[in-house]
Amino acid sequence: MNVAIAGLGAIGWAVAHAIDKGMPGITLSAVAVRDPDAAAERLRMLAHPPACVALASLADYGDVVVECAGAHVLREIADPVLESGRQLVAMSAGGFVSSPALALLWQRYRSQIHIPSGALGGLDAVAAMAEGHIDTVRLVSTKPAAALRGAPGLTQLGIDLQSLTGPTQVFGGTAAQALELFPDNLNVAAALALAGAGAHRTMVELWLDPHARTNRHEVEVQADSGRLRFSMDAMPSSNPRTSSLAAQSVLALLRRL
Repeated sequence: MNVAIAGLGAIGWAVAHAIDKGMPGITLSAVAVRDPDAAAERLRMLAHPPACVALASLADYGDVVVECAGAHVLREIADPVLESGRQLVAMSAGGFVSSPALALLWQRYRSQIHIPSGALGGLDAVAAMAEGHIDTVRLVSTKPAAALRGAPGLTQLGIDLQSLTGPTQVFGGTAAQALELFPDNLNVAAALALAGAGAHRTMVELWLDPHARTNRHEVEVQADSGRLRFSMDAMPSSNPRTSSLAAQSVLALLRRL
């Protein structure tokens, strides 16, 4: 199986490096990046450097295309990748909630789109519960303050990170509303919503804690089949905006395809 990756940030590089080290049946065939010259030096560190191609060409190189570059890149590559019959692994799950065009692609090509679990667990159980009737879904995410530095939603809400002295709730509402404010910071909310009751029936609380060292996600789902509760404390990656589990969840997903 040939894998092409969009983006070589913390997640994309970790996935590329792991595949290059050796994953049976999986080959890194191509990457697409914003700055090919800067990426070339990094790619030379790999034992089997892939082709560095334009975003529009990724579908020509991979049986599976992995998006690790943000919702704006997902919007650019999703249509051509899916129309070509390729599989799409999307880290920026929030795009399928906040973008009407991507939401239509989600409905049309659902069997070709794969959302990694990221820093959440239990999404298979949530999906199973959604085959019946889900009454309520609640996600409480607590992140280090640095994880949202530069997020436009903080400006809209008038939140000053420097003023935080302890755990502070900065948002409460639906997953749809959360992803409008924080499109690149709450992909866990999108993954939960897409697996379960949808973005308008998934309730989200976002807390920032200047003393937190992990990204904590607490989920509670009540359905006619039972009640699910779980929590995850995920260590951040080299990029404080993402957890170390993000890349590992992509690798685990690729092994199952």
